[in-house]
Amino acid sequence: MKIRKYASIAAIVSLLLCTSFFLMSCGIPAAAANGNEDKEDAPGFTEEELEQIKEAIEEEEIEIIDYDNALIGAELYGYMPSFLCTDTDNYVKIEVTNTSDFTWRAEGSNMVRIGYHYYGQDVDYTEYDKTARSTLPENLEPGETAAVEVLINNIDNPGTYVVQIDLVLEGHFWFSSKEIPMIEGRVFFSSCMDNK
Repeated sequence: MKIRKYASIAAIVSLLLCTSFFLMSCGIPAAAANGNEDKEDAPGFTEEELEQIKEAIEEEEIEIIDYDNALIGAELYGYMPSFLCTDTDNYVKIEVTNTSDFTWRAEGSNMVRIGYHYYGQDVDYTEYDKTARSTLPENLEPGETAAVEVLINNIDNPGTYVVQIDLVLEGHFWFSSKEIPMIEGRVFFSSCMDNK
């Protein structure tokens, strides 16, 4: 269920606008209400400017989503290369499509980002949750697709690893925990500086 709620800033601005309307309807310039009798120093708004501010506030709605009952879906396209470096940043190009019933936010609270998990195959190194995160280029509406360069830079020890690229709804869950397939592959990691 989606519930719309105004941000607290929008509520404060609305209160300021209502106060401004009240003062103007009483014939009191804003400057006089603040103890400043000089009308030329009063910032004042035209009715058109006030209408634009009001419209901007109404557009500044924040969508509150019940993630326990929302439809969670995603499609990831791409592949894992067979070799990556332990001593430089690696970027793996993928595409993601939002098949959920809510907008994926690119910033702020409840944003969707792209991370990864890794499991050493011939080395004893594993990490599930504390890897680098890559951001979406912009909010992604249901049905939209975006290209993302996924940063992989937390694997410092040479060896063969299974690496899984996964989406995460920050503060809530990894998409793979909702049975969304990941991009997965066996990757050999080694120093790229030694080859120069």
